[in-house]
Amino acid sequence: MGSRLFGIFTLFLLLTTSCTKQDGTIAGTVVPPGTGARITAMQNGKALTTTSPNARDGAFTIVLAPGMYDISVSAPSSPFPLTFSAVRVEPGKTTDLSRIELASQKGSAVLTGRISPAGSTTSVTLLAEGRERAAMPVDREGRFRFTELSAGTYTLQAGAPEYAQDAVALTVADSQTMTQNFQLLYVSAADGVDWVAGKIRVTGIGLPPAASANATIRREMARRAALADGERKLVKAAAEIKVGPGQNLRSYWGEKNFTERIQGFIRGYKVVGERETEGGRIEIDLELPLTGPGGLSRYLFE
Repeated sequence: MGSRLFGIFTLFLLLTTSCTKQDGTIAGTVVPPGTGARITAMQNGKALTTTSPNARDGAFTIVLAPGMYDISVSAPSSPFPLTFSAVRVEPGKTTDLSRIELASQKGSAVLTGRISPAGSTTSVTLLAEGRERAAMPVDREGRFRFTELSAGTYTLQAGAPEYAQDAVALTVADSQTMTQNFQLLYVSAADGVDWVAGKIRVTGIGLPPAASANATIRREMARRAALADGERKLVKAAAEIKVGPGQNLRSYWGEKNFTERIQGFIRGYKVVGERETEGGRIEIDLELPLTGPGGLSRYLFE
Protein backbone atom coordinates (compact mmCIF):
# COMPACT_ATOMS: atom_id res chain seq x y z
CA MET A 1 0.00 0.00 0.00
CA GLY A 2 2.80 2.36 0.93
CA SER A 3 4.67 1.70 -2.28
CA ARG A 4 1.47 2.32 -4.25
CA LEU A 5 0.93 5.69 -2.55
CA PHE A 6 4.56 6.56 -3.18
CA GLY A 7 4.11 5.74 -6.85
CA ILE A 8 1.01 7.90 -7.12
CA PHE A 9 2.80 10.78 -5.35
CA THR A 10 5.81 10.44 -7.67
CA LEU A 11 3.54 10.46 -10.72
CA PHE A 12 1.83 13.60 -9.40
CA LEU A 13 5.19 15.33 -8.98
CA LEU A 14 6.26 14.35 -12.48
CA LEU A 15 3.02 15.62 -13.99
CA THR A 16 3.22 18.87 -12.02
CA THR A 17 6.83 19.42 -13.02
CA SER A 18 6.01 18.63 -16.65
CA CYS A 19 3.15 21.12 -16.69
CA THR A 20 5.25 23.80 -15.02
CA LYS A 21 8.01 23.37 -17.57
CA GLN A 22 5.51 24.03 -20.35
CA ASP A 23 5.00 27.61 -19.17
CA GLY A 24 7.26 30.51 -20.05
CA THR A 25 7.84 33.93 -18.51
CA ILE A 26 7.82 37.54 -19.68
CA ALA A 27 9.91 39.83 -17.51
CA GLY A 28 10.85 43.48 -17.59
CA THR A 29 11.22 46.74 -15.70
CA VAL A 30 8.94 49.78 -15.92
CA VAL A 31 10.64 53.17 -15.57
CA PRO A 32 9.94 55.23 -13.54
CA PRO A 33 8.68 52.86 -10.83
CA GLY A 34 5.74 53.69 -8.61
CA THR A 35 3.58 55.10 -11.43
CA GLY A 36 0.70 52.68 -10.91
CA ALA A 37 1.50 50.96 -14.20
CA ARG A 38 -0.41 47.90 -15.34
CA ILE A 39 0.97 45.22 -17.67
CA THR A 40 -1.59 43.25 -19.67
CA ALA A 41 -1.00 40.16 -21.82
CA MET A 42 -3.40 39.86 -24.76
CA GLN A 43 -4.15 37.43 -27.57
CA ASN A 44 -6.39 38.29 -30.52
CA GLY A 45 -7.36 41.53 -28.81
CA LYS A 46 -8.55 39.76 -25.64
CA ALA A 47 -6.90 40.49 -22.27
CA LEU A 48 -5.73 37.26 -20.60
CA THR A 49 -3.95 38.46 -17.48
CA THR A 50 -2.86 41.73 -15.88
CA THR A 51 -0.17 42.43 -13.31
CA SER A 52 1.50 45.41 -11.63
CA PRO A 53 5.25 46.02 -11.41
CA ASN A 54 7.03 46.23 -8.09
CA ALA A 55 6.49 49.76 -6.73
CA ARG A 56 10.10 49.97 -5.52
CA ASP A 57 12.08 48.96 -8.63
CA GLY A 58 9.42 48.58 -11.37
CA ALA A 59 10.24 44.91 -12.01
CA PHE A 60 7.52 42.50 -13.13
CA THR A 61 7.04 38.94 -14.38
CA ILE A 62 4.13 37.25 -16.13
CA VAL A 63 3.87 33.46 -16.44
CA LEU A 64 2.13 32.37 -19.64
CA ALA A 65 1.59 29.33 -21.78
CA PRO A 66 3.81 29.14 -24.88
CA GLY A 67 2.58 31.30 -27.74
CA MET A 68 2.51 34.82 -29.20
CA TYR A 69 1.17 37.71 -27.13
CA ASP A 70 0.66 41.46 -27.33
CA ILE A 71 1.86 43.13 -24.13
CA SER A 72 0.27 46.48 -23.20
CA VAL A 73 1.86 48.72 -20.56
CA SER A 74 -0.21 51.63 -19.27
CA ALA A 75 -0.14 54.08 -16.37
CA PRO A 76 -2.40 56.94 -15.19
CA SER A 77 0.44 59.42 -15.72
CA SER A 78 1.19 58.29 -19.29
CA PRO A 79 -0.89 59.74 -22.16
CA PHE A 80 -0.86 56.54 -24.21
CA PRO A 81 -0.10 52.89 -23.48
CA LEU A 82 2.95 51.16 -24.89
CA THR A 83 2.21 48.01 -26.86
CA PHE A 84 4.75 45.30 -27.65
CA SER A 85 3.33 43.24 -30.49
CA ALA A 86 4.02 39.56 -31.22
CA VAL A 87 6.03 38.80 -28.07
CA ARG A 88 6.99 35.12 -28.14
CA VAL A 89 6.78 32.96 -25.01
CA GLU A 90 8.72 29.68 -25.16
CA PRO A 91 8.46 26.71 -22.77
CA GLY A 92 10.70 27.09 -19.74
CA LYS A 93 12.29 30.32 -21.03
CA THR A 94 12.11 34.00 -20.06
CA THR A 95 11.42 36.68 -22.65
CA ASP A 96 13.02 39.93 -21.49
CA LEU A 97 11.29 43.20 -22.35
CA SER A 98 14.09 45.01 -20.53
CA ARG A 99 13.63 48.72 -19.68
CA ILE A 100 10.17 50.12 -20.48
CA GLU A 101 10.05 53.91 -20.26
CA LEU A 102 6.68 55.58 -19.81
CA ALA A 103 6.04 59.22 -20.55
CA SER A 104 5.51 60.88 -17.18
CA GLN A 105 3.56 63.92 -18.29
CA LYS A 106 0.89 64.77 -20.81
CA GLY A 107 1.90 67.24 -23.47
CA SER A 108 0.05 69.85 -25.48
CA ALA A 109 0.73 68.80 -29.08
CA VAL A 110 -2.00 67.47 -31.38
CA LEU A 111 -1.89 65.21 -34.46
CA THR A 112 -5.03 65.21 -36.56
CA GLY A 113 -6.11 64.46 -40.10
CA ARG A 114 -8.39 62.55 -42.43
CA ILE A 115 -8.09 59.15 -44.09
CA SER A 116 -9.80 57.98 -47.24
CA PRO A 117 -11.55 55.57 -47.45
CA ALA A 118 -13.50 56.36 -44.32
CA GLY A 119 -15.40 53.74 -42.36
CA SER A 120 -15.27 51.61 -39.26
CA THR A 121 -12.61 49.29 -40.73
CA THR A 122 -10.18 52.14 -41.41
CA SER A 123 -7.82 52.82 -38.52
CA VAL A 124 -4.81 54.88 -37.58
CA THR A 125 -2.01 53.90 -35.20
CA LEU A 126 0.35 56.24 -33.34
CA LEU A 127 3.91 55.05 -32.69
CA ALA A 128 6.77 56.63 -30.77
CA GLU A 129 10.30 55.21 -30.81
CA GLY A 130 8.99 52.32 -32.89
CA ARG A 131 6.40 51.30 -30.29
CA GLU A 132 2.64 51.57 -30.53
CA ARG A 133 1.23 54.24 -28.23
CA ALA A 134 -2.42 54.34 -29.33
CA ALA A 135 -4.76 53.24 -32.11
CA MET A 136 -8.26 54.26 -33.13
CA PRO A 137 -10.79 53.83 -35.94
CA VAL A 138 -11.60 56.95 -37.94
CA ASP A 139 -15.01 58.54 -37.73
CA ARG A 140 -17.64 58.47 -40.48
CA GLU A 141 -15.82 61.23 -42.36
CA GLY A 142 -12.42 59.54 -41.99
CA ARG A 143 -11.15 61.94 -39.36
CA PHE A 144 -8.87 61.16 -36.41
CA ARG A 145 -7.30 63.18 -33.60
CA PHE A 146 -4.54 62.40 -31.08
CA THR A 147 -4.25 64.98 -28.28
CA GLU A 148 -2.06 65.67 -25.23
CA LEU A 149 1.11 64.55 -27.00
CA SER A 150 4.55 65.41 -25.71
CA ALA A 151 6.84 67.21 -28.18
CA GLY A 152 8.81 64.76 -30.30
CA THR A 153 8.79 62.55 -33.38
CA TYR A 154 5.92 60.17 -34.04
CA THR A 155 4.90 57.79 -36.79
CA LEU A 156 1.33 57.61 -38.02
CA GLN A 157 0.25 54.36 -39.68
CA ALA A 158 -3.02 54.19 -41.61
CA GLY A 159 -4.67 51.05 -42.89
CA ALA A 160 -7.88 49.45 -44.12
CA PRO A 161 -8.74 45.99 -45.47
CA GLU A 162 -7.79 45.56 -49.16
CA TYR A 163 -5.76 48.79 -49.12
CA ALA A 164 -1.99 49.25 -48.87
CA GLN A 165 -0.85 50.33 -45.41
CA ASP A 166 0.69 53.78 -45.33
CA ALA A 167 2.91 55.52 -42.81
CA VAL A 168 4.61 58.87 -42.28
CA ALA A 169 6.93 60.27 -39.59
CA LEU A 170 6.10 63.67 -38.08
CA THR A 171 7.86 65.91 -35.58
CA VAL A 172 5.66 68.12 -33.42
CA ALA A 173 6.52 70.88 -30.96
CA ASP A 174 4.77 71.82 -27.73
CA SER A 175 1.30 73.31 -28.30
CA GLN A 176 1.52 72.59 -32.04
CA THR A 177 -1.38 71.11 -34.00
CA MET A 178 -0.24 69.19 -37.09
CA THR A 179 -2.50 67.82 -39.79
CA GLN A 180 -1.67 64.72 -41.83
CA ASN A 181 -4.08 63.29 -44.40
CA PHE A 182 -3.93 59.89 -46.09
CA GLN A 183 -5.40 58.65 -49.36
CA LEU A 184 -4.96 54.89 -49.14
CA LEU A 185 -4.32 52.99 -52.37
CA TYR A 186 -6.40 49.99 -53.34
CA VAL A 187 -4.32 46.83 -53.76
CA SER A 188 -4.77 45.52 -57.30
CA ALA A 189 -2.59 43.99 -59.99
CA ALA A 190 -0.50 46.53 -61.91
CA ASP A 191 2.68 46.10 -63.93
CA GLY A 192 5.79 47.11 -62.02
CA VAL A 193 3.99 47.60 -58.68
CA ASP A 194 5.38 46.02 -55.51
CA TRP A 195 2.68 46.51 -52.86
CA VAL A 196 4.81 45.03 -50.08
CA ALA A 197 7.56 47.59 -50.67
CA GLY A 198 5.05 50.30 -51.62
CA LYS A 199 6.89 51.17 -54.84
CA ILE A 200 6.66 51.20 -58.62
CA ARG A 201 9.79 49.90 -60.32
CA VAL A 202 10.33 49.69 -64.07
CA THR A 203 13.27 49.18 -66.41
CA GLY A 204 13.73 51.51 -69.37
CA ILE A 205 15.63 50.21 -72.39
CA GLY A 206 17.54 52.36 -74.87
CA LEU A 207 19.37 51.36 -78.04
CA PRO A 208 22.19 53.43 -79.56
CA PRO A 209 21.54 55.09 -82.93
CA ALA A 210 22.87 53.36 -86.01
CA ALA A 211 25.13 56.29 -86.81
CA SER A 212 26.70 58.86 -84.48
CA ALA A 213 29.87 60.92 -84.20
CA ASN A 214 31.54 58.79 -81.51
CA ALA A 215 31.01 56.21 -78.74
CA THR A 216 30.31 58.85 -76.08
CA ILE A 217 27.44 60.34 -78.07
CA ARG A 218 26.10 56.88 -78.88
CA ARG A 219 26.00 55.99 -75.21
CA GLU A 220 24.37 59.29 -74.17
CA MET A 221 21.66 58.93 -76.80
CA ALA A 222 21.00 55.34 -75.72
CA ARG A 223 20.75 56.51 -72.10
CA ARG A 224 18.25 59.23 -73.01
CA ALA A 225 16.18 56.68 -74.89
CA ALA A 226 16.24 54.36 -71.84
CA LEU A 227 15.07 57.17 -69.55
CA ALA A 228 12.26 58.09 -71.94
CA ASP A 229 11.20 54.45 -72.14
CA GLY A 230 11.28 54.16 -68.35
CA GLU A 231 9.17 57.30 -67.92
CA ARG A 232 6.56 55.92 -70.34
CA LYS A 233 6.41 52.70 -68.33
CA LEU A 234 6.04 54.65 -65.07
CA VAL A 235 3.10 56.59 -66.51
CA LYS A 236 1.48 53.35 -67.67
CA ALA A 237 2.00 51.66 -64.29
CA ALA A 238 0.77 54.68 -62.30
CA ALA A 239 -2.33 54.96 -64.48
CA GLU A 240 -3.31 51.45 -63.38
CA ILE A 241 -3.20 52.34 -59.67
CA LYS A 242 -6.61 52.50 -58.01
CA VAL A 243 -7.89 54.54 -55.07
CA GLY A 244 -10.93 52.29 -54.75
CA PRO A 245 -12.36 49.08 -56.25
CA GLY A 246 -13.84 50.96 -59.21
CA GLN A 247 -11.83 54.16 -59.32
CA ASN A 248 -8.46 54.64 -61.00
CA LEU A 249 -6.38 57.81 -61.12
CA ARG A 250 -7.96 58.96 -64.37
CA SER A 251 -11.42 59.04 -62.83
CA TYR A 252 -10.10 60.35 -59.48
CA TRP A 253 -8.41 63.40 -61.02
CA GLY A 254 -10.72 63.77 -63.97
CA GLU A 255 -9.76 63.40 -67.61
CA LYS A 256 -8.79 67.04 -67.95
CA ASN A 257 -6.22 67.03 -65.15
CA PHE A 258 -5.00 63.45 -65.40
CA THR A 259 -2.09 63.94 -67.82
CA GLU A 260 -0.69 67.00 -66.01
CA ARG A 261 -0.97 65.44 -62.56
CA ILE A 262 0.52 62.09 -63.51
CA GLN A 263 3.43 63.76 -65.29
CA GLY A 264 4.05 65.87 -62.22
CA PHE A 265 4.09 62.77 -60.02
CA ILE A 266 6.56 60.74 -62.11
CA ARG A 267 9.09 63.59 -62.11
CA GLY A 268 9.96 62.42 -58.60
CA TYR A 269 11.44 59.12 -59.78
CA LYS A 270 14.88 57.91 -58.75
CA VAL A 271 17.41 56.04 -60.84
CA VAL A 272 18.26 52.95 -58.79
CA GLY A 273 20.23 50.92 -61.33
CA GLU A 274 21.96 51.26 -64.69
CA ARG A 275 23.62 48.71 -66.98
CA GLU A 276 25.20 48.60 -70.43
CA THR A 277 24.81 45.34 -72.32
CA GLU A 278 25.97 44.00 -75.68
CA GLY A 279 25.72 46.30 -78.64
CA GLY A 280 25.66 49.42 -76.47
CA ARG A 281 22.13 48.78 -75.15
CA ILE A 282 21.41 50.72 -71.94
CA GLU A 283 19.04 49.52 -69.21
CA ILE A 284 17.99 51.92 -66.45
CA ASP A 285 15.90 50.98 -63.39
CA LEU A 286 13.53 53.72 -62.22
CA GLU A 287 11.64 53.74 -58.94
CA LEU A 288 8.75 55.75 -57.50
CA PRO A 289 7.26 55.52 -53.99
CA LEU A 290 3.56 54.74 -53.70
CA THR A 291 3.35 55.02 -49.91
CA GLY A 292 5.38 56.79 -47.26
CA PRO A 293 7.20 60.13 -47.65
CA GLY A 294 6.95 61.49 -51.19
CA GLY A 295 4.57 58.71 -52.20
CA LEU A 296 1.58 58.85 -54.51
CA SER A 297 -0.72 58.79 -51.50
CA ARG A 298 0.74 62.14 -50.36
CA TYR A 299 0.47 63.56 -53.85
CA LEU A 300 -3.22 62.66 -54.12
CA PHE A 301 -4.14 64.75 -51.07
CA GLU A 302 -2.25 67.86 -52.14
